Amino acid sequence: MILRRLQLQTSWGNLRLVGGSRAGESTLILLPQLHLALDPGRIHRALPPMRTVVLSHGHLDHLGGLGHWASQRYLNSMPPADLIVPEPIEMEIRSLLATFARLEGGQPYQVTVIPATDGARHQLRRDMELAFFATDHWVPTLGTRIIWHKRRLRPELGHLTEAEIADQRRAGVEVTEEVTSEILTYCADSGPRLFETRPELFAAEVVLVECSFFKPADRDRAVRYGHTHLADLQAHIETFRCRHLVLLHASRRHRLREVEAILDSEVRPFFSGELHHLNVDWE
Repeated sequence: MILRRLQLQTSWGNLRLVGGSRAGESTLILLPQLHLALDPGRIHRALPPMRTVVLSHGHLDHLGGLGHWASQRYLNSMPPADLIVPEPIEMEIRSLLATFARLEGGQPYQVTVIPATDGARHQLRRDMELAFFATDHWVPTLGTRIIWHKRRLRPELGHLTEAEIADQRRAGVEVTEEVTSEILTYCADSGPRLFETRPELFAAEVVLVECSFFKPADRDRAVRYGHTHLADLQAHIETFRCRHLVLLHASRRHRLREVEAILDSEVRPFFSGELHHLNVDWE
């Protein structure tokens, strides 16, 4: 299966997203530059190189590639890796990985399982951290924010020459300040309540949000299972302040071509930024 690829311009630089999503089948989202996977929902050769995997919740279409990821890293002698999971399912995931390892007749996988809750943070690398938030789904589910930390010259020193700045530094003056940028928000599986309760999530430069259902007759289904309907998206999209909006998780009730036509006619005209999607037809 050839995954979809997006290259999105951000203040950090060109951010590559690789993956695919279909409701009830698989969601797999990779950020190769950060060696990060957001939901290992399907077996794919691009998954094992990811050093950090975030599992948003325990549904099979979001964890279907988990054993493959851990096994392939072990078989190929890759370094230890981190798996971040919602705290309520931590023990089940630990047991699942242990079972896979036993079935393969090998040693335990070199995977550190890290439980996370709403508000938790994880240092991804020196200048990047992950921040987690609860979503509006029907089982415990965590969304993920990617926050970039950088240092810049303090604005009040901007008129100084390089030599003068060096003099200030030698004199013990702190010449830089830390600035944070919300690079990406991944809402995982979620109903529309986040649009109203957490509007700041949709001000990140890149926002990944599901739109599972499109027919009026499916509105009740969306509510019952904690998913977003086209009407929910339309009601709130004008409040989004993101630069890139990436839609996911379309139901198989619509063919991919039909989904793309609906997004073009019913969503794109109402969004001021750039609209993308990662929906695929899994083979």
